[in-house]
This record gives sequence, C-alpha cells and structure tokens, in this order.
Amino acid sequence: MEKRYKVLRTIGKIYKILGVIAAVLTILSALGICVASILGGAALNQYAREFGGMPVPMASKAGGAVAGVIGALFLSLYGGMIAISLYGLGEGVDLIIALEENTRKTTELLEESDTSA
Repeated sequence: MEKRYKVLRTIGKIYKILGVIAAVLTILSALGICVASILGGAALNQYAREFGGMPVPMASKAGGAVAGVIGALFLSLYGGMIAISLYGLGEGVDLIIALEENTRKTTELLEESDTSA
C-alpha cells in the first residue's frame, strides 16, 4: 500500500523537528541566563570597587544568581510550552493521517463483508 499525504507527513516531521530545536534552544538559553547573571553580579561588584563605590560582597552575587534562576525558570516555562506545542502539533498531524488510514481500511473491510454476504 502506497503512503498517501506525503506533504502532510513532511509538515508533521517539520513541526516535530522545530519542537526539538525549540527545546534545545530553551535549555541553552536558560543556562546562558544563569551564567550571565552570576557573572554580571560579579562584574557590578568589580565596577563598584573601581569607581569608588561601596561594593556589596554577597548582595550583588546572590542577587544576580537569584535573578538568573528566576529568569531561567520563566524562560524554561515559556520555551517549554512552545516546544511541547510544536511537537504536539506534529503528533496531531500524524494522528489525523493515521485516523484517516484506519477509517479507510475499516470502510474497505465493511464493503468486502457486505459483498461476500
């Protein structure tokens, strides 16, 4: 039996690939936000020392880390929802194709049983 709906199958695969790419980019971005915010807190402390300000030893590092974790958490939630939605859309296309194929097979079997009876 030949495969029908080649374009729809391709669209489903594209959505699945985009979902995986979105998940990977979300993870990398969340890690990047954490690292950048921790390093940014340390850099602010260094600038405060250089320009005669009063450095706050733990507050800037801890504040940067907390801000980075919160930012990474929100990015993970948002990016995760996008990734799941894209992948689910690809699965939905596959589901609709499978539903059509099963309905067509059932119809053919019912027609064969009606003609043989």
